[in-house]
Amino acid sequence: MLYKNRKSNFMPSYSRKIKDLREKRGLTQKQLGAACGISESAMRSYELGARKPKKEALERIAMELKVRPEYLTAPDFESMAELFYALFENDDLMGHTITEINGKPAITGGGMTVGIAFSSFLKDWSNMKKKLDAKEISQEEYDDWKQTYDPDYWMNTADGKNPWTGN
Repeated sequence: MLYKNRKSNFMPSYSRKIKDLREKRGLTQKQLGAACGISESAMRSYELGARKPKKEALERIAMELKVRPEYLTAPDFESMAELFYALFENDDLMGHTITEINGKPAITGGGMTVGIAFSSFLKDWSNMKKKLDAKEISQEEYDDWKQTYDPDYWMNTADGKNPWTGN
């Protein structure tokens, strides 16, 4: 089943992720809200899916939870068709398209910069999945990697550290 880890089809993924990460970090809604400059009632509304955080609030929440904002805002795919149409849209917007490699379908392209970034992402993901399968890393380490994945091209900070992980 595609959505085996999905806890609710009615709650937006950002709501579920914020709540799960907050609990994993041992924080209350009040503590997380205070650390982010957000009221407890607003935090509760975000977790319930009654309100969607604005970009700035989402970035503060992500920073406090030590994940990338993109992890929190990843799209909700309620069906396989939505995933398929997202891939079609990616073809239109970024140029990734379907081809065959060794007789198997593969997604390639995307122009010089985008194509290199996508290929690097796939290699990074493959390497981490192999480490998980070989039990070199735990499921928690793999999940943390996915939540903080940094392709190293999005931001330069003064100290050279990733602001989400501190590394």
